[in-house]
Amino acid sequence: MERHVREVKKVAEELKSNGEIEAFSFGHDKRHYLIEFRVKGKWMSVPVAASPRTPYSANYARQQIRRRIRSM
Repeated sequence: MERHVREVKKVAEELKSNGEIEAFSFGHDKRHYLIEFRVKGKWMSVPVAASPRTPYSANYARQQIRRRIRSM
């Protein structure tokens, strides 16, 4: 697993330990890695680039997860 993917996984584990998300899984579709997470019994997903274009991919994933939670 690539370094930036491990960093994104650490972000998801941090959000789970803080209680912001209930559970998560890490998968892959044709183009991207996906973080699938459960909030209030509903599963959602956030794509993460397979190759990082910026050093902020972990922060971007955190922002996207929190944005999806707020939009519920």
